[in-house]
Amino acid sequence: MSFLDLGGLTLALGLLTFLAAGTVKGTLGIGLPLVAVPLLATVLDLPTAVALMLVPVLTSNTIQALQGTKQIATLVRFWPLLVTLIPSTIVAAQFLSSVDLRTGSLVLGVIVVLFSLSQLVRIPFAISKRGERVLNPVIGVVGGFLGGLSNLFGPPLIMYLVALKLEKDDFVTTIGLLFIVASSTLYATLASVGVLTFDNALASLAAALPVMAGVFIGTKLRNRIHQKSFERVLMVVLVLIGLNLIRRGLGL
Repeated sequence: MSFLDLGGLTLALGLLTFLAAGTVKGTLGIGLPLVAVPLLATVLDLPTAVALMLVPVLTSNTIQALQGTKQIATLVRFWPLLVTLIPSTIVAAQFLSSVDLRTGSLVLGVIVVLFSLSQLVRIPFAISKRGERVLNPVIGVVGGFLGGLSNLFGPPLIMYLVALKLEKDDFVTTIGLLFIVASSTLYATLASVGVLTFDNALASLAAALPVMAGVFIGTKLRNRIHQKSFERVLMVVLVLIGLNLIRRGLGL
């Protein structure tokens, strides 16, 4: 199915979806595929919904990653995560067109909601330097398999970085860099197996316009948000994302 074949109302809803997802992305540094893919998947098949995110994801994450000043330090700190993220993404992406994500969405949604609520009610949860060294490659595998199957790299990577207590601008730069590597790997793999078509790549280019408008709006909003407020908003958005994943898992 091609996004270009859809009717006017569906196209309009798609544009609104991209604008809203871009605004969330600009504000929090996350949420573009997490918001857009589940909504697009209600009117498109999953491979098409994922393919449409090509240009918006790569463009928004590149801009986001360049906003900070610690790109090299971030790559040095998280290279063990990237080493496992890339191959697990490649393997999982081979099964994108045939996988049933209901069970995975349900389990992931429950984990996201429980983690987010624990942060909102101030249940202590932090990762030590030693724990980070152990968890980096583990999170890379988990994030790669989930992202390769659905383009939803966000939940495990976001929860991990939140637990590391990164300052908001460092969080935004780090998640942007991780998403660039993950998404580039995913879309190169999809192109090699024929899931990413020319029509969908063209539609993805058009989708980047409302997404970047949303990112611009969201970035302005983020500059007005204090660190504590940023953390609360991030957790509330994660709860909503988790509930949406649960909804998908239950087929509602």
